Amino acid sequence: MLKIVIAAAAVLLTTAAAWAGPKEDCEQNADRQVQIRGCTAIIARNPRATWAYVNRSHAHERIGQKEKSLADANKAISLDPSNALAYINRAAAYILFKNYAAAIADTDKAISIDPADGLAYVNRGFCHEQLGNREPAIADYSRALVLDPKNQYARTALKRLGAGD
Repeated sequence: MLKIVIAAAAVLLTTAAAWAGPKEDCEQNADRQVQIRGCTAIIARNPRATWAYVNRSHAHERIGQKEKSLADANKAISLDPSNALAYINRAAAYILFKNYAAAIADTDKAISIDPADGLAYVNRGFCHEQLGNREPAIADYSRALVLDPKNQYARTALKRLGAGD
């Protein structure tokens, strides 16, 4: 009986150790390839892990893999249509494709889910700026600064548009 308990404990410890690496790697990681591998390991174990698709989508976006970023964001949205960050990530992928109209639609959706997410306003402001819509861009960057006064991207964009302090 003691051998069974010891064997079961060893299996549990090994399983916990195996989960710790990929989970930590899948969260924010400066090495995007490590993050992608960690998220992929999580998804292999749990194909419904929305957060892993969201994180992997972001990692793909950061290294310019727009098709993979878009696919992971789409999967995250299909698993959880109420996940604002999934829409923000899909918008970021659309920005890589220069599909600003689709990106604006996704940031609108993200804002409807979470009106306090400054990143959605920054992304939407960027899209408006690229489309030459100065006033909506200024409004979005300004809103992002209200939500996050330390947001340097929004501050710099406002200055670039002649609306900064």
